[in-house]
This record gives sequence, C-alpha cells and structure tokens, in this order.
Amino acid sequence: MTSDLHVENVTKDFGDVRAVDDVSFTVEEGKFLTLLGPSGCGKTTTLRMIAGFETPTEGQVRLGDRDVTDEEPYRRPTSMVFQSYALFPHKTVGENVGFGLKMREVPAEERAERVGEMLELVELPGTEDRAIDELSGGQQQRIALARALITEPEVLLLDEPLGALDLKLRKNMQVELKNLQEELGITFVYVTHDQEEALTMSDEIVVLNDGEIEQRGTPTEIYENPRTRFVADFIGDTNLLDGTYVRNGDGAAVRCGAVELPVSPIDSIADGTDVSVSIRPEKIRIGETAGGVSVDGEVVDVIYQGNIAKVHVDVGGARLVSERQVVDSIDLPAAGSACTINWDREHTDVLTG
Repeated sequence: MTSDLHVENVTKDFGDVRAVDDVSFTVEEGKFLTLLGPSGCGKTTTLRMIAGFETPTEGQVRLGDRDVTDEEPYRRPTSMVFQSYALFPHKTVGENVGFGLKMREVPAEERAERVGEMLELVELPGTEDRAIDELSGGQQQRIALARALITEPEVLLLDEPLGALDLKLRKNMQVELKNLQEELGITFVYVTHDQEEALTMSDEIVVLNDGEIEQRGTPTEIYENPRTRFVADFIGDTNLLDGTYVRNGDGAAVRCGAVELPVSPIDSIADGTDVSVSIRPEKIRIGETAGGVSVDGEVVDVIYQGNIAKVHVDVGGARLVSERQVVDSIDLPAAGSACTINWDREHTDVLTG
C-alpha cells in the first residue's frame, strides 16, 4: 500500500476571507513537492491543514487510504519544520531532538541512541549537551530537521525553513536538504516564496496565487512552459508583452503594437483575443538571423553583471531584454546601435490567463 498524500478540494475560510479555494493535488510517496507563491497566496495555510493545525472548511486530506482531515496533529504520521524552527531554548540539543520520542514514552536508553543517530544524519554529532543559543542559524535549522525526522514521519512538512539563513548558507542547505530527502525516501512538502529555491529542490511545483492553483508541473515545465501571465512573471525573469492573437491563413501571430510575432497556431484561442506573450531573456539571441523569429531594433542599454550581460533592445516601441553569457566584454553591443534579435518560435509562450 502506498502512502501518497492527497489534498482533495480543500477550502479554508477565515471569517469572510477565503485563504484557500478548492485546492487539489497529490504527492506521490517519496517525492519532493513545493508549494510556491507570494505572501498571502495560501501556501502556509494549505501546509497547516495537511499538518492538522488548521481544519479545512471544505475538502479532505488523506494519506494513502487514511482520512486524516479531522485527526489531531500528534496522531498524524507527519512532522513539521517551522520557519522559526520553534526549538525549546531551555532544553539542550539532545533534549530538543528527542522531545517527540519522550512524548511517546520511548525508554531513555533507546531515545539517546536514536538522538545520536539523528545528529549524525544532520552532521552535528556529539552536540547533545550543547545549549540551543550556542548554535548558529544553520545549525539550529539542522536540529529542527533532526527533531522532525526522529519520529520517522511518512510526510515531512517544511514552512520556509531556510528563510532566516544568509544567501550562501541557504544555497548550501538547499542542496543538502534535497540530498537528505533522496537518502531517506520520505515525502517532503515544502513551502517557499523563493522561485530559485523551488526550481533547485523540487520534483514538482504547485504555484499558488490568491488561494488557487495557477499551475502544477516539474520545474522544467513550470519555467519553460508557463500557462498564465502570473506564472511567467513570478518564476524567473521574462519579457512580457501584451497583444492580440491573429490568424494568418494556416499560421498565427501575436500583434504587439507595431511588432507582429509569429507563433504556433493554438486552436483554443479565437482570432482577435487579447493575449500576452512571454519570452525568456536567455532565449533571445543578438545578431543571429538564421531561422526562428527575427526582429530589428535598437540597443537601449547594456547592463554588465560579470559572467552575464542584459541587453535592452527597443523593438517598435516595446522593450525586450536579451541575457547572454559574457566571454569578452568588448563583444557587447553599444547603446544606440542597431541590431537584430532572434529566438526560436517555440520559445514564445502565448498566455491567456
């Protein structure tokens, strides 16, 4: 029997405010799924309903065939790591890590052995007697993980656990967390507003906005093929242009002011429909005209960032940004120069939402 996590048509109201609106998704056992979105989108509320700290107004949460919707948090086979870590400052590292086992009345000798194993797992061996306030932020995060994992949960829930760390440590911990999840084979449900974090760590991403799911898919699907303007704009950098979808015989294009961009025909979009197009900056080439979509323009600005440069190009009153690797800065175009930009047609995403 699998222990897939099922969130089915879950809604959560706080008075007149609907925080989560008819959200459904399944997480396969052993997968790493991230709930991604801006502040107030409903991702933490969704996580807390899975954990049992909030009860859905409507809908159901199941783990395998087990309905846990109304179960108390301590009865569920889940553990949660909070953004603040929620460690007990008056207890030692060992007491913090072993707290869940103590509540389950596991004998002291077995508890000490399991605590030692967990500290080895998070690479903090021999710290059982240390005080919490003696640890760095990164070490405290590891202790919070060890405390959550020691009860052997089927699902580990993580609410922005890296948010308090500095950038370099956060990037290191992203890799370590993913490696730990793969080593243990435990289902992870992770909440973050950090797009790079989600792309780095996840098997799948659920993008939430205003309490609803905008899109679900692998990191590659979410980034390369956004379905809505919100997803395209929220995930990474992109060029967004508003226009009108027009049919040209057997072909199609999006008319953006004075510029007409050829696109692949889409049967579900009627001629004359207002749409947006998204083109990732790294997909746009400068000075190459062989195949694809080519547009003439003028370089407005060049922003040098070391290993990459962002070249801003005016095309018929619209501005597109091309991102390119810098091999030699003298090869960069000059502001005010004429240029041709080019990209493959399949990299023009037509968005209706």
